[in-house]
Amino acid sequence: MSAGASAPKTGLQGVDGLLPLAMSRPTEALARARTILADHPGPYDASVAHQAVGIVLREFGDVHAGVGELRSALRLARRTGLIGREVECQASLGVALVYAGHTTAGLAAFDRAVRMSRGRLTGHVLHRRALTLWTLGRHVAALDDARRAIAILRRAGDRLWTARALNARGLAHLSIGLPGRADADFVAAGLLFAETGQELESVYVVHNRALVAFALGDLPTALSYFDEAAARYRQLGVPIADLSIDRCLVLLAAGLVADALAEADAAVGDLERLHGRAIKKAQLLLIAADCALAGAQPQAAMERAQAAYRLFRAQQSPWWQAHAARVLAQARYTAGPVSPPLLRQVSRLATWLETMGSSEAAHAHLLAGRVARDLGRSADADRHFVAAARSRRHGTALSRASGWLGEALRAEAAGNSRRLLTACRRGLEVLDEHRFTLGASELRAQATAHGAELAALARRYAARAHRPRLLLVWSERWRSTALSVPPVRRTRADAELNAGLAVPQRFGHKNGAPGLAG
Repeated sequence: MSAGASAPKTGLQGVDGLLPLAMSRPTEALARARTILADHPGPYDASVAHQAVGIVLREFGDVHAGVGELRSALRLARRTGLIGREVECQASLGVALVYAGHTTAGLAAFDRAVRMSRGRLTGHVLHRRALTLWTLGRHVAALDDARRAIAILRRAGDRLWTARALNARGLAHLSIGLPGRADADFVAAGLLFAETGQELESVYVVHNRALVAFALGDLPTALSYFDEAAARYRQLGVPIADLSIDRCLVLLAAGLVADALAEADAAVGDLERLHGRAIKKAQLLLIAADCALAGAQPQAAMERAQAAYRLFRAQQSPWWQAHAARVLAQARYTAGPVSPPLLRQVSRLATWLETMGSSEAAHAHLLAGRVARDLGRSADADRHFVAAARSRRHGTALSRASGWLGEALRAEAAGNSRRLLTACRRGLEVLDEHRFTLGASELRAQATAHGAELAALARRYAARAHRPRLLLVWSERWRSTALSVPPVRRTRADAELNAGLAVPQRFGHKNGAPGLAG
């Protein structure tokens, strides 16, 4: 039968609305699906019920059990002869396989589903693949799939799935550094989720808007959104690993390193008990490694980063794998001692991050330069500091600060005091800009370390040159950057941004949420 073929009316009666319910009130959907299965229904109803159970387990319970349920749903779908039913189950299974760490099999299932589908059904598959690719860190590919899905679903007048695809696009926009566009997508999806009665997915919107507020440095608003989302998740009785991940980031940004590490470790334990998503476990382990590093616990950071690296490698997620490798290398350098193998490792890592276009490439070159310097390999150190310095005039504020730090380290090695002080001044100016555009959150972790090192380089020169006035100037210069954090308040620029986001769409403004549907 064709992709648009429908099931007999008798098969639809017992399962009508079950799949939307799985992402609206999952506990109720699970109970209803199991009641249907207990009556030994025909292939169509059984396929839908197993799919609903699989989705709930995949998102909120044992992902491996979810894979089993979705395999059963797919087998039963093939017995119905309905291509559309088979495609829906194939796509749901693809998500679960990736979540369970079977990336190749999961993406192959998506490829089959895309080839088999037509029209609106293709939009459903592309939405799910977009969010799956986003989870794997393949943000550009996710954005492309989400855009295609939105175009298809809007033409078809499918409001619920348009909301879901807007969510996927919003997450991709946020991940590539476009929080304004992301927030617009999230607002629009929220309106559509409310119109279609999707309770859980409406909470996702609140959660996602917290991420936007965090990206913009508005910690009070981010925490307020997180509290609201947590309360509504509890009302629906669903555990959300992403909430723990995001809370960890905010706690780390607020300087509450021990609290962030405890939250991450507890969430990893919860996922292990539930047999939850392997990729979420890997992300939590990586965050825990960052927390341990920030808390001067390099051995703990190494253990967690190594575990995260192994999981990301098994999941074939190169973007996340490279970033886990960066944290692992930093922890090894902090723990000491330096060695030629560590230099080779970090040099390869810097090239890898450059190839992927990651803003952390400059940071990796800085680390490689420090390792080479400590080993007495001045030529290698200079080469890496030059590579890091290339980012001082482009990219994110943090990568530009890394670039100026590379230039300062190179100037110090060459004994060029004029270049050294200029690089330190320009680097701290970038961090000032960073503070006023993104707020206090990004002055924690790497940004704080970069600023402290820039100031320390200048102070070290002043002390060696016996210039006490210059030493005082540079001590106060860093204090002014690190301590004078602007209050978070709405400004005229915020109003202009919000006005710019209110772009009329076919179904309202723009908006979305975390989590997958179907």
